Amino acid sequence: MNGAENRIDGRHRKELLEFLLVKTAAVRQGVKPAELLRVRRCYEGVNSEGLHVCLYRSDIYGILRLDYIELMVEERSSLVLFYNPGKLAATLSDRRSRRWLTRLGYPEDATPDGLLAELRSRAECGRIPHEVGVFIGYPLKDVVGFMRHIPATPIHRGAWRVYGGADESQARMRLYEHAENEARALLRRAEDVTEFIDRISLKRAS
Repeated sequence: MNGAENRIDGRHRKELLEFLLVKTAAVRQGVKPAELLRVRRCYEGVNSEGLHVCLYRSDIYGILRLDYIELMVEERSSLVLFYNPGKLAATLSDRRSRRWLTRLGYPEDATPDGLLAELRSRAECGRIPHEVGVFIGYPLKDVVGFMRHIPATPIHRGAWRVYGGADESQARMRLYEHAENEARALLRRAEDVTEFIDRISLKRAS
């Protein structure tokens, strides 16, 4: 591979990584338990100079520095749940959420890892279970409302469908959106992806 190809591949790789880093920012900062994203085995395309550019998912996983579980592996891509272990454990320890998951057939005394394993097992049928909403930080009322086909509450620019009172749901949306906006601003100031990771890690620790 010649020098021009290396430069172009690097630019393409940086753009893709920045997108994923922004979308997982709330997870990394500990304000969101998890994020469900589609990660292709190889992000591939041809640029304006006719050169192929590619980024393999193993590269993504290493650079993101996040715990993850592949819920659905398909021929060209995977649906991956990136998660913050501490925040996810706190989310899944909520009494109402645990009772509801138990009613859905999840083991009553399962650890967070056990609940993740059950979620992955259910996804093996080729469909992501709707209860994944609880794992990724949606209010329980919204997940239940969606599954029961209750009429949604009209809201402007919602990141997910809201059911019942909108205050809690919109507060979470703003929290997650703020984390992503902060990450975008941080990326603009960082010299490279490694510096961004270091800066946002320091921010979380402070």
